Amino acid sequence: MTAFAIPLAHRQDDTSRAAAIEMLGGADALDALVRGGLPVGPDDRFDSHDLFNFALRSGGGRTVPEQAFAFALRWMRSPAEALLEPRTSRFSLSLTCSCDPVTLARPHAEPYGGSVSDVTAATRELTATVRTVGSLVPLRSEILRDEVEAFANLGVRWVKLPDALREDVDLVTAHRVATCESASLYLARRFRDAGYLADTRIGWVLGMLDLVHAWVEVVDDDGVTKVVDPVFALLADLVPGANPLLTDPAVALRTNRLVPTDLTVGGRVAGHACGATPRTKITPVKETP
Repeated sequence: MTAFAIPLAHRQDDTSRAAAIEMLGGADALDALVRGGLPVGPDDRFDSHDLFNFALRSGGGRTVPEQAFAFALRWMRSPAEALLEPRTSRFSLSLTCSCDPVTLARPHAEPYGGSVSDVTAATRELTATVRTVGSLVPLRSEILRDEVEAFANLGVRWVKLPDALREDVDLVTAHRVATCESASLYLARRFRDAGYLADTRIGWVLGMLDLVHAWVEVVDDDGVTKVVDPVFALLADLVPGANPLLTDPAVALRTNRLVPTDLTVGGRVAGHACGATPRTKITPVKETP
């Protein structure tokens, strides 16, 4: 098995062998990954990112990462109508630390045809009702379509990376691995080099393990700004029966699961001193007939 290992300078051997066995469902599974190249640190400890990435592609379907992805990404099998229809969700973003000052990003669904209402903002929590709607439009530019297809043909794999490497575009070309941030930065740069107005966007995506997500906005030949999501195409390869629209370079599919902010890659949905991870909760609101 060929997998990308976290570079030594960024490795954190933060997981014991016992915890690794529990994650993978047995010592035999762990030993098989080690034989396949999973690095082992001092005292028989492992980097949690390495464990996740190797386990996700172990092929047996029995590891915790494989099962978690199968559950979290099951929506990718949905028909087009289910990816486009309006969705209403209750949104909250909060911090549990005592930092001061704190800034919390607000959802901005309006540019994507949605709406944000019932916003309440306190020092360390923001809540709102968010209505999102999808869009499926063709990419008019042959150049843009070619760039999307060229990215797909690179053979890039999505991986979990330490924060210091999440925006490292060089890993895309050097090792064919990417996060949503680095893939979006790479593709936005390719679009700009081809003469198009393009930038990244971050926000949240309903139903994903990592709620904060990144994608690309590009102005097509018809003057319309369209969403291109390179990582959705990579993740769809992990989901048997995924809707082929997720990987079609001829269309710009903006799913109803995207909740954008006004931030680009590099921005943070929670700004504060200690760097503690913010808690995001997005729950569906049952529609009334």
